[in-house]
Amino acid sequence: MMGLALFAGVMAAAATAFVVVMFLLLQAVLWLVLLPFRLVFWALALPLLLVKLVLGVVAGVLFFISLAIGGVLAAISLAVVVPLLPLALLVLVTWALVRLMKRPAAA
Repeated sequence: MMGLALFAGVMAAAATAFVVVMFLLLQAVLWLVLLPFRLVFWALALPLLLVKLVLGVVAGVLFFISLAIGGVLAAISLAVVVPLLPLALLVLVTWALVRLMKRPAAA
């Protein structure tokens, strides 16, 4: 009885190994059959990938140039506005005092 169980186990392992080998063989055959199509599509996509690379580099350069120009403009506007802040505070206080003096008296 033990010999029959051992024989059944060996046969199940052999059947499983056979199925695995068949699937691996099928995968290898499909890979070889589809390889020319993969190479053709890769050759067709290569110019598009190069165009994408060039456009990405150009867009990156333009982005950093515009970022640098924006930084310079921000620095210039801060350099102009910051010294005027005390004057703006003086104008605000003067406006508030004049507005306070023009209020009508309570009846």
